[in-house]
Amino acid sequence: MPPQKLPLFSSSLILLMAAPAVMAAENNTWSFDGSARLRYENLQNTVRANTSGNDQVLVSQVLLRAGFESEQVIAGFELSDQRAWMHDSGTPLGTDDVNTLEPINAWVGWQQDDTFSVKAGRMTLDIGSRRLMARQRYRNTISAYDGIYGSYQMDGWQTQAFYFAPVERRPGDRDALEDNKAKLDKQSDERIWGIHFSQSDDTNLELYYFGLDEDGNGSDISTFGARSLKPASAQQWHYEVEGAYQTGEINGQQGNLDVSAALLHAHIGYQFSDPLSSRVELIADYVSGDDDPNDDEFNRFNSLGGVTRPDYGPTGIYGAFARSNIVSPGIKWAFQPNANDTAFITYRAMWLDSARDAQSRTGLQDVSGDSGRFAGHQVDARWRLNFTDQFRLELGATHLVKGEFLEDAPGAPDTGNSTYVYSQASYRF
Repeated sequence: MPPQKLPLFSSSLILLMAAPAVMAAENNTWSFDGSARLRYENLQNTVRANTSGNDQVLVSQVLLRAGFESEQVIAGFELSDQRAWMHDSGTPLGTDDVNTLEPINAWVGWQQDDTFSVKAGRMTLDIGSRRLMARQRYRNTISAYDGIYGSYQMDGWQTQAFYFAPVERRPGDRDALEDNKAKLDKQSDERIWGIHFSQSDDTNLELYYFGLDEDGNGSDISTFGARSLKPASAQQWHYEVEGAYQTGEINGQQGNLDVSAALLHAHIGYQFSDPLSSRVELIADYVSGDDDPNDDEFNRFNSLGGVTRPDYGPTGIYGAFARSNIVSPGIKWAFQPNANDTAFITYRAMWLDSARDAQSRTGLQDVSGDSGRFAGHQVDARWRLNFTDQFRLELGATHLVKGEFLEDAPGAPDTGNSTYVYSQASYRF
């Protein structure tokens, strides 16, 4: 069971108010930076349940950051502003697209050499592979957490621990989102905590435990996992293997259900020394779905605070696949067209683990299982053009050849195969 709940963000604000007296000392360092991003997205033939036709959206993201560091005291503040335009009533607009004028980092901390650090307040966080805890890169809005985080390093090992309350993005009603209205986010009733051990050498090893308490609905999930990674290097084989198992209890339609769910990711690749610095990887993913919606066990994996773009393609108005109820082999070619640019092309075949469970973000489900398990073939490509250290242009395209499930499941769009394209310009200052 989790520790006693605290007014986390309120407590951290007291620390922030006390920090200026300490920051007035000598040998202090301030930093200020930010970024601005504009992305246009276009989707031909929707993939979501009970929708039809095409869609488009223009989204913007502005981030302003301030940081402070002395010999022992550290602090950070980040203001974000994310908005959307050019949408219509059928656009799947949500708090993953719009979050206007919101602090996503407001914390103060303490550090001791390069060995120990702790910080409290509102923050964003990447841990490990980013599959279960991450700061969003592609999604327009960024998840934040109120709480406390600590890191300790010794003898080649790093230990990270945290206790967080996820921040609930507001407003959530459609009219307010369409008008890009501002409303301060609030701390949710959920609690997520964990501990992560990592060892860095020629081969990296990670061990972790995450806990989730969804207060109010009786859900309590524990996630145990491990990851082994050999980073890519020229003329060398590299690999990654990560596995996680979830247990606990959730409150479902049939009452309290025992949780038994799993995740497995693996890839192996080779880094060539050709003129394109080609890297080729064979990929496989398994993430469990709920075998039987009517039994007393729940098998759908909960991806907690992780991101899906690196594994399953763009989110935004596309977002067809997520880390849930999926079996997917694939192959990826990453390369450098020139000294400044990077690109990749990925092919993946997509199946449902359980034909009777819901499919990712599309909202499609056939409880009878008669629509089959094959979801389709997806080809995803991206090209990043780095004109300067500050200015970047990114172009991407994803094509989905729909399989029997996406064509036949109840509520499936009566459209053809889907094509998603985007262009994105970003500037750092």
